[in-house]
Amino acid sequence: MATVNKNGLLAGKVAVITGASRGIGAAIAYRYAQEGAKVVVSARTENEGDHMLEGSINGVVQRIKDAGGEALAVRCDLAVQADRVRLIEEATKAFGPVDILVNNAAVTFFIPIVDFPERRFKLMQEVQVYAPLHLSQMVLPSMMERRSGWILNISSHAALHPKSDAGREGAGGTVYGM
Repeated sequence: MATVNKNGLLAGKVAVITGASRGIGAAIAYRYAQEGAKVVVSARTENEGDHMLEGSINGVVQRIKDAGGEALAVRCDLAVQADRVRLIEEATKAFGPVDILVNNAAVTFFIPIVDFPERRFKLMQEVQVYAPLHLSQMVLPSMMERRSGWILNISSHAALHPKSDAGREGAGGTVYGM
């Protein structure tokens, strides 16, 4: 990561980024930190080795701090309402009111629709629909009061791809990316 510009475009801003342990979430965290933002890095993967994919919130935070930036790791399971509340509380306590919320986290299961369990569908709804709504509702009052703030909702099918035969005849396709 390049050096942090303390007078950058986002100097003094507080950014909360979900799904920031790897991929585009981590890249956004690094870029915002380079531009001077205080970054709250959030995901379920706290440490390297906790997930089958490489990346962790502690790793992202360490890289930001090593470059001279300010960052906080907050483990958050977005399917759990209390975790979402704690995320915003910890961000505000550490850095002040949230200026930027990036709803980037997602969960997907590649299972033929005929076998798709309702609990998995409900989990996808919780993470990809209710969590962004709830997080936005928690930060909006302060943003509206200050007449400043940004909320970005990101959706992508690029993280993982279904097997090539996921839509084969008789199997049905799985709802992807909600």
